[in-house]
Amino acid sequence: MNLTTRDRQLLTALVVLLIIFVTFQVIADLWSALARVADVLLIFFAAWLFAYLLGPLVSRIDERTPLNRALSVVVVYIGIAFVLAGVLALVVPGLVAQLNDLVTRAPEYGDRAAREVVGLQQSLERLGVPVNVTDLYGQVPARLSAFAGSIATDALGFVSATATVVFNATLVLIIAFIMLIDGDTLWNRFVNALSPELQSEADLLRRSADRSFGGFIRGSLLLGLIYGIGTLLILVPLGVPFAGVLAVLSGLAMIIPFFGPIIAEVPVLVVALLGAPDAFLWVVVLTVALQQLVLNVIGPRIMSTAIGIHPLFVFFALLLGSRIAGFWGVFLAMPVAGVINTFVRYVYEVARGRRARTQAATLFEERDAAAAAAAADARDAATEARGAARAAREAKLLTRGK
Repeated sequence: MNLTTRDRQLLTALVVLLIIFVTFQVIADLWSALARVADVLLIFFAAWLFAYLLGPLVSRIDERTPLNRALSVVVVYIGIAFVLAGVLALVVPGLVAQLNDLVTRAPEYGDRAAREVVGLQQSLERLGVPVNVTDLYGQVPARLSAFAGSIATDALGFVSATATVVFNATLVLIIAFIMLIDGDTLWNRFVNALSPELQSEADLLRRSADRSFGGFIRGSLLLGLIYGIGTLLILVPLGVPFAGVLAVLSGLAMIIPFFGPIIAEVPVLVVALLGAPDAFLWVVVLTVALQQLVLNVIGPRIMSTAIGIHPLFVFFALLLGSRIAGFWGVFLAMPVAGVINTFVRYVYEVARGRRARTQAATLFEERDAAAAAAAADARDAATEARGAARAAREAKLLTRGK
C-alpha cells in the first residue's frame, strides 16, 4: 500500500499521540498503585533518612574504635537515647509550665483580643471602610467550640492515631538500625549485579541523593536550630510570654521550605500583640531581621552545595511537590529537584557525546574540581586586587611625601 507524504505525517502523529496516551495511562496506574502502599513507602523512606543522618557518625566510630559495625550502631542509638532524655528532662518541664500558663490565661487573652477587635472596628468606621470585623470575630468562638467538640467526639480516633504514630516510629527505628548495619552490603550486592554502565549511573544516583538529601536535611535542621535560638534570645529580653514554646514552634516551622518563615512568624506576632503589646514593634523588627539574616545570609552558605539549582526551579518544585504530595511534597521538593537536576545534566552530556555512560560517577568529581578551581581563581583575583590597592596607596603616600 502506497502512502502519500501527508498520510505518513498523519500516521506518525497518530502513533505519537497513542504513545503519549499509553504513557500517561501507565503513569496513572503506577501512581494509583503507589498511593495504595504510600504509608509503607513513607516508613521506609523515613528510616532511610534517619539512617542516612546517622551514617557518618556510625562510620567514624566503626573506623576509629575496635567496635564492629553493629556495636557502633548500638552505641550511637544509646547515645541518642541519653541525649534525648537529657533534653526532654531540661526542656519539657519548662514547656509544660508555659503551656499550662497559656491555658490558664486563655480567657484573659480572649478578652484582650475582643477589645482589640472593637478598637479596630471603630478605626475602620472612622476611615469609612465598610468591613464588619466584629461579626467575623464573633464567629470564632462558635468555630472553636465546634472544633473542640469534634476533637472530643474523635478522642478514640486520636488515641488510635497516636498509637499508630508510636508504632510507625518504632518501625522506623528498627528498619534504620538494619539499614545502618547492612545497607552498604545490600547496595554493593545490587550494584555488582548490574552492567558497567548501570553501575556507574547507580553510583551517580547514590552520590546525588547523598548530596541533595543529606545536605538539605542537615542544613534545614541547622537553620531551624539557629532560628529557634535566635527567636528565644529576642523574645525573652522583651518579656514576650511563652517564649520557649514560640521558639520551638518557630524553629520547627523554619524547616519547611518556602512557607516556613510565614508559619514561624504568625504565632510569634499574635502572642506578642496580645501578651506584650508594648514590645510588639520591636518583636516585628527583630524577628523580620532574624529571618532575613537566616534566609539570605546563613541559609545560602549552608545550602549552596546541597541543591545547586536556580531559585525559579526551586519555586516550581515546591509548588509541584505541594500539588502531588502535600506537606511531604513541599518538604522533599528541593532535594528531589537537586537529584533530577543532576541527571538532566548527565543525560544532556551523554546526548552531546561529552561523557560516556561508564563515566557517570565522575560528574560530581569534575564539578567539585571546577568549583575548587573557580574558588582558587577568585582567591587569587582578590589577592591581586588587594596587592594593587596596597601598591596604589603606597604610591599615593610617596607622591604626597615628595
